[in-house]
Amino acid sequence: MTNRKKLIIFIVILLVISGLGSYIYYDYVGNVGNRVSNKSTENNSSLTSEPATGGTPTPNLEEIKKQIPNLDRAIVFKGDLTEEQKNRAIAEIKMITAALKADYDKLAEWLTLGIWRKTIGDYEGAAEAWKFATIIRSKDPVAFHNLGDLYSQYFPDYPKAEQYYLSAIEKDTGHNPFFFIKLYEFYRYYYKKLDLAEKTLLDAIKANPGDEQLKAILDDLRKEVGK
Repeated sequence: MTNRKKLIIFIVILLVISGLGSYIYYDYVGNVGNRVSNKSTENNSSLTSEPATGGTPTPNLEEIKKQIPNLDRAIVFKGDLTEEQKNRAIAEIKMITAALKADYDKLAEWLTLGIWRKTIGDYEGAAEAWKFATIIRSKDPVAFHNLGDLYSQYFPDYPKAEQYYLSAIEKDTGHNPFFFIKLYEFYRYYYKKLDLAEKTLLDAIKANPGDEQLKAILDDLRKEVGK
């Protein structure tokens, strides 16, 4: 598969929130809107009681409903936001939570709710939203990646962040370089484990042998450590 095709398959949506630069990583399948709104058999496999890979039973509907985060969670601002930004955040959170109260099985809404909770400084609320996303879409890497970012930069809990980043790579059957690079950056700049940073790049290159960007990053790392 060419790098161009990989870029088409993986879609990154940039949210600009009233002057706040924020981001949300949606599905890595071509049509994001259809993927997150249509209830396909693949995406909703976690909503059944059928055994998952390896014979581990997945939660049934009643168990999942018990784990739905509190959608009436208070909106408390932490950090410097303008009144306009606060009003926008309140409106968006209320709109998203109303949609989820009507139908909790919406991946895009949980991902977006996590972004807004993170934007207002409610990191626990963001974690709740993204963790629930991993329950209803256990095969999708996006929420796992977002939790990796959250636990590496905002709590922080490096062992937990590492597990989430690794899970994102495991879930991404397309071996997109993006998830490898984020794990590499975590090892290099946060966890300070250069040996694991190098191993991550080698794994990424093995999965994507034609990716010149990965090779360039590896060269830079080796120059820095004197290899």
